[in-house]
Amino acid sequence: MVVSGVLNRLEVRDDHALVELTGVLRLGTMADVRRLLIKLLADHERLLIDLSRIRLEWEPAVQVFPSALTDAGGWPAARLVLFGADEWMSSNLQALHVQRTVPVVLTRADAERRVLERPDRVTRARELPADSGAPRAARMFVSDVCLDWGVVDLYEDVALVASELVTNAVVHAASTSRLRIGLDHRGLWIEVRDYRPGHAPRPRPRIIGGNGGRGLHVVDAVAHQWGVTDHPDGKTVWALIRLRSG
Repeated sequence: MVVSGVLNRLEVRDDHALVELTGVLRLGTMADVRRLLIKLLADHERLLIDLSRIRLEWEPAVQVFPSALTDAGGWPAARLVLFGADEWMSSNLQALHVQRTVPVVLTRADAERRVLERPDRVTRARELPADSGAPRAARMFVSDVCLDWGVVDLYEDVALVASELVTNAVVHAASTSRLRIGLDHRGLWIEVRDYRPGHAPRPRPRIIGGNGGRGLHVVDAVAHQWGVTDHPDGKTVWALIRLRSG
């Protein structure tokens, strides 16, 4: 079975599917690979990918694997493990830290074991509209994430930060946004990407009796770290909520 020249073989087992990719992974084939992986993850949930027959031509193309996993819903609903990569592919997977979110192992047997375990970093993302319903949708998304990842004790802080950042995207950027949440050994990372270029947001001066401008003061008070990454077409505001000891 061949799909868009990248799927050489699909083998379906009771608890996972194995995919053998072929051809060349480059900028021009990334979209095909991404669509294919998202569909297969939706159909089978647990996916092992054999990379031994695919050649890497453009180094950043390896980001297609964590991107597809995130857009497919992320762990635990979608699980992805890579194996059989050659030396060149392996070095680029490591250089771009793909293994943090998508385990990279040597053999199929290793992959079958690793797909049962949570990766070192798990991520999930959701697109949100530029309207007043976006903050509520963000809180619901956070609730599902915290429940699935076993960090319900962080829900209130994460929901508050995510809601404030999404509100800023709606009110100040007048933009749709992409809410992305990640969990690793440091804690929960919240990222809100908007699509309106402009200066980096800063906390506005507090006004006694005023109701506006409190969003980034809330983020600053609740998050252990936060910052802004600029893009040509907008910005990402991010924050870290650390895990609680004990």
